[in-house]
Amino acid sequence: MTVYITQEVRGRDLSDALEFGELDILVPFGDQVSLSAMPTLRRMERKLVKFTSEDYLMLSGDPVCIGIACALAAAANNGRFKVLKWDRIEQKYYPIEVDLYQSSRR
Repeated sequence: MTVYITQEVRGRDLSDALEFGELDILVPFGDQVSLSAMPTLRRMERKLVKFTSEDYLMLSGDPVCIGIACALAAAANNGRFKVLKWDRIEQKYYPIEVDLYQSSRR
């Protein structure tokens, strides 16, 4: 199991996420999508092509990176992906499953 972090955020303690898998940062701190999303998309695609139902996304950083990560994870796993949501009150992560093909828009 792997937790793919969409973008590194300096100073954030992510140790609680280790219970869900090994941490893998998709986009380093300071990198951003500028005029073309292609370089970032290619970098993320190299890692997320292996995304499975056992893996998670931790959504942080640049909203464009978050959108690309969700799209790539869904494409690699038949429209399904899981995200970790931080609960400020409980001080822990909760897994949320997304299945794009179970929507009522069919």
